[in-house]
Amino acid sequence: MKLFCAYAYTGEDADIVTERMKLVVDTLNANGHEAYCNRFDPLVNKLQEQDDIKGIFQDAFRNIEESQAMVAIITSPSRSIGQIMEVGIALSQRKPVYLFEHSSAAGSSYLPKLVDKYFEWNTPDDLQNTLKQIADI
Repeated sequence: MKLFCAYAYTGEDADIVTERMKLVVDTLNANGHEAYCNRFDPLVNKLQEQDDIKGIFQDAFRNIEESQAMVAIITSPSRSIGQIMEVGIALSQRKPVYLFEHSSAAGSSYLPKLVDKYFEWNTPDDLQNTLKQIADI
């Protein structure tokens, strides 16, 4: 299944985000999916260098449209406007959304009530093992 990976970036440690999303993409791909994460897209890197925020979102929305489903990684109760927009686009296109929420964020929003599948995790190992559960979906 072709999956779009949504994550919070603004206000987060870039190295930690990169490491976490590499784990997500590698785990999904190893389980037979085709995971897309704009953190590893050279076009998005170029748009970031140009501070082309509108271009970044246009590219994200295009990639969501081309995907079959979304994997959203929530790491804290802090809201990411960009990630919420991405989830909204996926929902409006009737794409399945699989939410992987860190336990520290549990109960902090209504997103679990909107998505198709909800998973909670604590450690990177938990996240990796939980991601494997969507192999059967």
